[in-house]
Amino acid sequence: LPFPLPDAAEDKKENTMIHKMTDAIYDTLKNKSGFKVFAEECGSASNVWLQFATDNNTPYQIRFISTDDNNDVAVRVFGLLNVENSLSDKVLPLINRLNAAYRFVKFVLDNEGNVNLEYDYLYCCPDPASSAEEIVMRIVKIIEEAHPALLRASRG
Repeated sequence: LPFPLPDAAEDKKENTMIHKMTDAIYDTLKNKSGFKVFAEECGSASNVWLQFATDNNTPYQIRFISTDDNNDVAVRVFGLLNVENSLSDKVLPLINRLNAAYRFVKFVLDNEGNVNLEYDYLYCCPDPASSAEEIVMRIVKIIEEAHPALLRASRG
């Protein structure tokens, strides 16, 4: 598995409006898994993020985003790669195949041409922090497997 980038800033929590689940996920990932973990407030949301790199050293961040103190947590990888509009017809069928193969995550091509990866915890999940490490490991593995095909498709 790729490891967090060594030149990332020190582990830290910024600001003071960190939601309860963000704090729990941060503590779980930092203390139990040993990952380099960051937390920050972004408007009304707070998030925990970890930095990784693909085999060809393309950096990406896995973000756990909370918008309240409940267990509503979204996991996102934004901008896994950017696709020119002229190549979106080649990438969309691949995204559909990836979504069929990896049923618990969703690949999305947004309006700006970014390929994003999404996972949403069930709202009724009693403790999203307890599975945060597993979610990180699964997403890293999926990106390892899917990224080369996405790159090929995005280059035509």
